[in-house]
Amino acid sequence: MEQAKFPGEERAERFIDSLEIVTSRLLEMTVVNSQLASSETREMRELFDTWIKSMSDEVLGFFEPGGEVSVDEIASSLGLSRASVLTLLVALDKRGGLRITKIAASGGDGKNSEICGCIL
Repeated sequence: MEQAKFPGEERAERFIDSLEIVTSRLLEMTVVNSQLASSETREMRELFDTWIKSMSDEVLGFFEPGGEVSVDEIASSLGLSRASVLTLLVALDKRGGLRITKIAASGGDGKNSEICGCIL
């Protein structure tokens, strides 16, 4: 026989479940980051730098002088997140690969795209 729950108890249980998920993900990422940091070698850094250069060149390929592009289109085409494309665009601007002259934005959906939907 199932026990009756107090008002709000179910919500509290879901909140606790979310905290458990967040805690386990933080721990997992700490371990992964620690492993990566301790195993970074010159070759690994060179491979990463080559990948960044390659992705930056791909992003630049979407632009024509004075032209405009959609961050979403670039992300979709390259299989990257919007955040990664924006990071590459800012890095390219800082390094002189392109010059960001305009920024257009539309209303957001109020959701943090970097947070998994499984977390309450």
